[in-house]
Amino acid sequence: FAILFTQAVTSYRLDLGPDPPVEVLPADMVQFWSTLPRSMLTLFQVITSGLDWVAAIHVLSFLSPGWVALFVLYICFMQLAVLNVLTGVFCQNAIESAAHDQDLVTQAILAQKQMYIRQIMAIFKEIDIDHSGDITYQEFKDSLAGEDMQAYLDSLGLDASDVWTLFKLMDLDN
Repeated sequence: FAILFTQAVTSYRLDLGPDPPVEVLPADMVQFWSTLPRSMLTLFQVITSGLDWVAAIHVLSFLSPGWVALFVLYICFMQLAVLNVLTGVFCQNAIESAAHDQDLVTQAILAQKQMYIRQIMAIFKEIDIDHSGDITYQEFKDSLAGEDMQAYLDSLGLDASDVWTLFKLMDLDN
């Protein structure tokens, strides 16, 4: 698009001759469309709201209504097609990142659950003094009375009442 607009303005200026009157060659024409880099900058500024596109289109109106229509087509194409596609790509990446984060959170929770299971198993092995594979009420009560067991339970975030509730739930033979 920048090449087309630059070429049109250059042709218009060449048709006017070496000293055209000011009323047919506005200063904005040179500022916005005289070279390819300026035309590219003008188009970029127009689609990013850095330049009011009415000012840029005013200059093209000196050329012909066709150039104005092409400029409006460019604005529509860039705003509706290209920028929306770019927005969609960024949104899709954000959604995929969030889904990936959920997977990581799920994995972390499962790993933490496995850690708690191993720690509870270690506690039960420590409580089972006679190594029978069963924990009696007396073994459980004696182990909870010790300071080291209280500190160990605190480090797991467990209260003694939580442990007693767990013991009652798991007690098969009362």
